[in-house]
Amino acid sequence: GDSGPCGPCSEIYIDFGEEKSCGKPDCKPGCECERFLEFWNLVFPQYDMQPDGKLLPLKRRGVDTGMGLERIARILQNTETNYETDLFYPIIKKIEELSGQKYSPYSENSGFFRIIADHIRAIVFLLDENIVPSNEGRGYVVRRIIRRASLAGKNLGFREPFLYKISESVIKTMKDVYPSVLENKNYIEKILYDEEEKFTYIIDSANKIFEETLKDISKKMIPGDVAFKLYDTYGIPPDVIEDLAMGENIKVDWNGFRKIMEERKAISREKSAFSGNIEKIFESEGIKETEFVGYDNLECESEIAGLYKEKNKNLIRIVTKQTPFYPEKGGQIGDRGIIENEEIKVRVYDTQIDEKGLIHHIGKLEKGNLENIRENMRVKLSVEPEFRKKVSINHTATHLLHYALREILGKEVRQYGSYVGDDKLRFDFICFSSLDDEKIKKIERLVQNKIFENSNVKVEEMSLEEAIKKGAIALFVGKYGENVRVVHTGDYHSEVCGGTHVKSTGEICIFKITNYSSIGRNLRRIEAFTYQNAYLYMEELEEKMKKVCGELGIPQDRLVKSVINLKKEIEEKEKSLRKYKDLVIKDLSERLSSEALKFNINGKETHFVGRKIKVENVEDMGFISDKIVDTLKRVVVLLGMEKDKRIYFIMKVSEDLKEIFNAGKIIKEISQIVDGKGGGNPVFAQGSGKEPSKFNDMIKNIKERLENAEKSRF
Repeated sequence: GDSGPCGPCSEIYIDFGEEKSCGKPDCKPGCECERFLEFWNLVFPQYDMQPDGKLLPLKRRGVDTGMGLERIARILQNTETNYETDLFYPIIKKIEELSGQKYSPYSENSGFFRIIADHIRAIVFLLDENIVPSNEGRGYVVRRIIRRASLAGKNLGFREPFLYKISESVIKTMKDVYPSVLENKNYIEKILYDEEEKFTYIIDSANKIFEETLKDISKKMIPGDVAFKLYDTYGIPPDVIEDLAMGENIKVDWNGFRKIMEERKAISREKSAFSGNIEKIFESEGIKETEFVGYDNLECESEIAGLYKEKNKNLIRIVTKQTPFYPEKGGQIGDRGIIENEEIKVRVYDTQIDEKGLIHHIGKLEKGNLENIRENMRVKLSVEPEFRKKVSINHTATHLLHYALREILGKEVRQYGSYVGDDKLRFDFICFSSLDDEKIKKIERLVQNKIFENSNVKVEEMSLEEAIKKGAIALFVGKYGENVRVVHTGDYHSEVCGGTHVKSTGEICIFKITNYSSIGRNLRRIEAFTYQNAYLYMEELEEKMKKVCGELGIPQDRLVKSVINLKKEIEEKEKSLRKYKDLVIKDLSERLSSEALKFNINGKETHFVGRKIKVENVEDMGFISDKIVDTLKRVVVLLGMEKDKRIYFIMKVSEDLKEIFNAGKIIKEISQIVDGKGGGNPVFAQGSGKEPSKFNDMIKNIKERLENAEKSRF
């Protein structure tokens, strides 16, 4: 890049001999031919390059050495490429076994073998580190890697999910060095199978969409927005889109595609907390990462090292050399509080950390002005105690919830994401079993019991390797340093965590789950209140219950029984109402059938029913059209109803007429008459429009189509 750590470097190559040379006189290390292979690199980072080109000394100097493991294996094992080494060849053999095709370094299909082998290894390790497929961030990268490998498999004849089977060979090869991949074998295979199965369905749908798209292309060019949708929504790589297009002898508007891509990236940058909307007022030269001192102290004094202004908001950002303010990360929101001295007072509403490790205190001036804030000015930083307490309570509660989920639902449960605020907590997790009220009750009760036990919450620092050996859960959601913080909850649960916590579980007081839901395939979400908010939530529920009892005129202890009886009464009344409604629909259907127009198409009597009717909803029109078709057999039905100044309509066509009168296509065309839209399949379609007064023109259009069909057939 243009800035960041840098320094002198060296590169080490091996010469495979002249027979591998391209034959050019200037052939030397770095040439594109196969003679020279770089396998080792040494970098001596000692500077921090600034955007203006200035070189500042690095806080930590060192030697960054990178040896290509696969390339060393290739050299030692004397193979043609990396893929014939013992690191990749077991995977290649497994692909051969499953596909029934043979691999050789020079075969036409070797590229597909290599894509799968390379990608499946990356996939296994990413899943092992709890980076699962999703539509954003790293999860989206994993999804794209899985889909790329799956697409390569289709070129080898795979039509069903297969990557989960090949992952076994990766695990077998790597388990001795990385035992966690064996421990998580079932988890990895389940995630892979589900993701690939879903993609197989998506790619089949995408092919159909691609085919439908071609019908609407007049200039033999796939528009950039359509290509981007295939890429972004369906996960189809650009090269695959290009192949599909070439197969149909059409081009793709890649310039339009790239323009949309840049627009999306610009939107993403706009959303960033550290986007270009921040104006630097001053920043200390050679500023280093902020030292966080807030685990045990909520106050400290420090010097101001940076001042910034948010351009579109009336907010400023202050960076100090030390701070007790915890920045937003790991799901925990940033601290709030006060920064002040005799000249200024800033109320901090949020705390964020940037990629350099600088902690930004974001807030508004309540005393003084920007000119009063100077570089190296000494200030007092105070975190709001009650805010920190509530956030810490919720963070410890998420650890208890994680523990309870693994106890009740199984050890395969893994945290996917979280929100830890002062108001509530949210916990997203991967789970392969179903979640119901009974399990939620057990989970909530186990968490509450651990709160009543008042278990100690202790923090230790150790290496990540030591933490994992001791059984700590490491989510791999951030970058770890040499040592990590391990939060022990009693003697039953440990997690690698950088967040703030209470000293004992009893401080949580109350834990109440307020909602649980599914947010994706095998992804669940639990939301909960703790401490004061849990009490207020239950108090509100009690007030609601009292109000309901008062309205029904029953005591609280008879509420459940009374509600059950009331429900039965309502169900009985609904049955009676349904019977009455069925009679009305039957009567209306018979009347409309008797008034049907008759046509002679292909020598067969054909009916048409077109009418605006008075019913409650579109569903009722559907019931009526079904009964008309059952009665008249060979019929075209167009019904409309007016509601909220709009016209809602449906078209039903009997099976033997769908080739002549395709309901979906006709509705798509004639819905424009009422300034509306619609569509469907050949036998049933629906839509709505803004001009109810023109519905009779739709009826007239269908009638004319029937008349023309009658004339053209005889």
